[in-house]
Amino acid sequence: ATTAKPISQPTSINLPLVLTNLANQAFIGSTIWTGGAGYQTLVEHANFDSGAVLLGVAGVIPLLLLSRKIETSESPYVSGLNLSTNMAVLKLFGPKARPVLALAISVLLAGVTGITEETVFRGQSLPTFANNYFEGDYLAGAVCSTLLFAILHTNPLGFFKSREAFIDNSTLLILQLINGSTFCLLYLATGNLAVSIIAHALYDTYTFYKTHLVDVAGQMEYAERETSMPTCSSDKVEKMWIESRGEQWLKDAKQAFYLMDTNKDGTLSRKELRIALYSYGIYLSRAQSELVEEAADTDQSGSIEFDEYLDYIG
Repeated sequence: ATTAKPISQPTSINLPLVLTNLANQAFIGSTIWTGGAGYQTLVEHANFDSGAVLLGVAGVIPLLLLSRKIETSESPYVSGLNLSTNMAVLKLFGPKARPVLALAISVLLAGVTGITEETVFRGQSLPTFANNYFEGDYLAGAVCSTLLFAILHTNPLGFFKSREAFIDNSTLLILQLINGSTFCLLYLATGNLAVSIIAHALYDTYTFYKTHLVDVAGQMEYAERETSMPTCSSDKVEKMWIESRGEQWLKDAKQAFYLMDTNKDGTLSRKELRIALYSYGIYLSRAQSELVEEAADTDQSGSIEFDEYLDYIG
């Protein structure tokens, strides 16, 4: 077996990409920023008071819990979604942790997106569908506007590219239907567009910032730190692997191991290994991952230590 070599990644904030994202939202919500119909909708239907903040925070909690469940799931159906999110955030912020700057950009992007998309989809599209096509039935309008919201957050052509792309887009579509339905429910239940805007902005801020600080930069910095240190059980073992496979092979093996070690305890669990292998295009069933763990975990400790990992792949 061989280890994957690291891919060169951007090293700083991708300012052109930040500006592109802002420009896209400015285009979608052009009538908001130019004082047109979108601005009037925002002024008439959004009241940013303390009650709206509390309801927005409460309303986003179920979505954050679902997001956390997806992030830690070993299901192959969400692996592509997790990987694409990580890669998008890596492209945006780079591999180095930037707590202050990344937070500021996350809040800016999330705030603009929340205002734009909630005004357009909930404040404008929902009543337009209801009044023009369903004789004022706001439930039907909510269904149509939520479906439109979800479809526009996927890549429709991706459904026809491959089986994996179909699964990834289907999973994303379902997630966006849940998100859109939640934001829509918050708006309909309160009559205050500010509630759904706040919930949407908080959700996006969490996604950007937590993914950057923990899942991407935090994990990469942990792997880099551990890769630079002796991690075999002894200098003798480390020297043996350098002599037999080469120093670069050992370095790549260390990096791959610690990128997979997401709880940073110095060992690999069966679940961590299975999830990590998805990113290499290797889809093991739970039973298959248990067989791999059984073969690699020679001391039967319940997790794979680095020496055991080297023996297994070497």
